Amino acid sequence: MTSKLKTDVLETVSGSGTIALTSQLSGMTSASVPSGSVLQMVENTRVHAQDITTTSASFVDTTLVTGVITPVSAGSKIAVRITGFVPHVNATNNRGVVWQMFKSVNGGTYVKVTAGDLDGGYYQNSAGSWYDVTGYCSVFDTPTYTLGQAINYKLYFRKDHDNANAAYINHTGGLLQGGATTITSSITMTEIKG
Repeated sequence: MTSKLKTDVLETVSGSGTIALTSQLSGMTSASVPSGSVLQMVENTRVHAQDITTTSASFVDTTLVTGVITPVSAGSKIAVRITGFVPHVNATNNRGVVWQMFKSVNGGTYVKVTAGDLDGGYYQNSAGSWYDVTGYCSVFDTPTYTLGQAINYKLYFRKDHDNANAAYINHTGGLLQGGATTITSSITMTEIKG
C-alpha cells in the first residue's frame, strides 16, 4: 500500500521552530529519475562569415557548429536541433540543397542519424532570382554507446539531384552581404533518460 504525506509546515520535535526544506532533491541521481526525464542539455555555437558550398551529389560536412555530448546515463535518447544556417538557391544553376544529421560515437566514423535519405532541404524550380531561406534541422537519436563516450553531431549537406552547379549555405552573395556579414549557428543536444 502506498502512503502519502501532505503538510504545509514541518516543526521540530520541541515545537520551537519549523524545519526548512532547503535540500528537497539531495541524493537524487540520473538513476533515480523516471524514463523520459531530461538529464542534461548542451549547446555549442559558431560564428560564420564565409560561403559554405559543395558540388557533391553525396553528403559532405557543412563545417557548421559541431555538437558534443557525453551521456550521463546508459540507454539515453538524444534530441538534436541545429539552427542558424541559411540555404541559398537560384532557379538557374543552384536549384536545390538538402541536409542530414550525422553522428560519431567515441571518435568513430560519422554515420547518418535517421533512416531516411534526408532530414530537410529546399528546392527552387520556378523562374526567378535567388532565394535565401531559414535552415533548421531536428532529429531524435537512439545512439549505442558506453558510459563515458562522447557523441559528436554534425550537419551534412549535398546539392539536389537536379542541381546543375553547386549547393550553398550562408552564401555571401545573398543574405550575408552589406551590413550582415556573419551568422551564428547553434546546436542543442538534450539527453533524455531511456
